[in-house]
Amino acid sequence: MSCSLKIEIDRWPLKKPFVIARGSRDETETVTVTLSDGEIAGRGEAVASPRYDQTSHSLAAEIETIRNLLEQGLDRLELQQVMRAGPARNAVDAAMWDLEAKRNHQDVGQLSGMGWPEGLQTVQTISILSPEEMGKEAGRLAGFPVLKVKLDAKLNCERIAAVHGNAPQSQLLVDANESWTLDILREVAPQLARLGVAMIEQPLPAGADEPLRNYASPLPLFADESCHSRADLAGLGEKYHGVNIKLDKSGGLTEALALRAAALDQGFDIMVGCMLSTSLGIAPALFAAAGARYVDVDPPALLAKDRKHALKIENGRVSRLSPALWGGAV
Repeated sequence: MSCSLKIEIDRWPLKKPFVIARGSRDETETVTVTLSDGEIAGRGEAVASPRYDQTSHSLAAEIETIRNLLEQGLDRLELQQVMRAGPARNAVDAAMWDLEAKRNHQDVGQLSGMGWPEGLQTVQTISILSPEEMGKEAGRLAGFPVLKVKLDAKLNCERIAAVHGNAPQSQLLVDANESWTLDILREVAPQLARLGVAMIEQPLPAGADEPLRNYASPLPLFADESCHSRADLAGLGEKYHGVNIKLDKSGGLTEALALRAAALDQGFDIMVGCMLSTSLGIAPALFAAAGARYVDVDPPALLAKDRKHALKIENGRVSRLSPALWGGAV
């Protein structure tokens, strides 16, 4: 069935600067896709990544290239063939799921076979600051069962010691965002293991992580930038214990669910993550999170302003997804 396409770019302020190894930001920008058949509309959201030389305008232009196909009735499976994996396809894929659910009077949980997400627990992220500042932030978040700590190439043990000292009951995950070398990993991993850290995410740059194949890590390593879709799994088995599935990398829920199934079949642990998106961008990811070892969908707690019917996060517990936000049946 044919439909019309609308593309919007919006900015959303953050409560405080978000700082990782690649830089800092005080707002996030989203690309929203709306597909409408004149009576029913489905929505999806994407966030561009400077890591991949993307901008909101480049994503919008990529989506524009398939406008005619969408308006002529392109379906979700055909979409996988005409668009590459990435955030542009994610926004369209999510809008298709939303529209399909409403047209069929079923919710996305029923359509996907994953059920409606309930009772999910997310990590809460601590940005890169001084050890003292990170310790104070950890104290404020000490009620969260799992904290994800952003790190770069400096003061790693000092920062983790400050976080652990102020949130001793919290399990800690470390995300280096490709900023380490193998020497740094060898030096700090044993110390981090003694400071409450349970996992290290993407320590080495994607494309330069081959040394991990011969490294016996004292902590599980998870691939983020090294794993986008099922095509990446073949080269990861001897380097990583788990993979972080993000819909803006996989190109949407359709591929994310297939990646999840393939990764589990090959013995990987699963983490479901996200970009710095609104609750609309988070919603589809919740359907891939069933059974995941870690769920990282905390942006609703980081935004100063969010969508209507937004998700809420309290001590790591994600509120029930409102069908009015995304994925509900009409």
